[in-house]
Amino acid sequence: MPSPTPPEPGLAPPIVITGEVVHGEKRGRAMGFPTANIALAPGSKLPPEGVYCCLVRLPQRPAMFGATVSVGSNPTFADITSVRVEAHIHDFDEQLYGLRLELHLVHRLRDMHRFAGPAELIAQMQRDVIHSRQLLARLGVAAP
Repeated sequence: MPSPTPPEPGLAPPIVITGEVVHGEKRGRAMGFPTANIALAPGSKLPPEGVYCCLVRLPQRPAMFGATVSVGSNPTFADITSVRVEAHIHDFDEQLYGLRLELHLVHRLRDMHRFAGPAELIAQMQRDVIHSRQLLARLGVAAP
């Protein structure tokens, strides 16, 4: 598959984050949005906190997968103060722990926000995933 061109307006060229998938609190899974939590190497350069439309390259897979990625401290949950990278890979439900993923952030969807509670956050996450899927469809990226 040829490398897709980022949608307008986007992150040109895409920002690439790599890291190993590690265990998290499993909040995303409980809310219906399982995520791959990415352990970053010390000194890794990250984009501004926010939610991003993304293409994910998995080891040993020829196709890239669509994803919606959160880069930030998850302000809705007071017990999380460090910046994290969490990727919700669309239509994907396989164990990824220990694998090194390559995240290509192609478009910034929105800033991070503190929500009143999980229900409000879930509603926004649903909108984020829909928006991300629409952008990826314009790139010609469909579920594998």
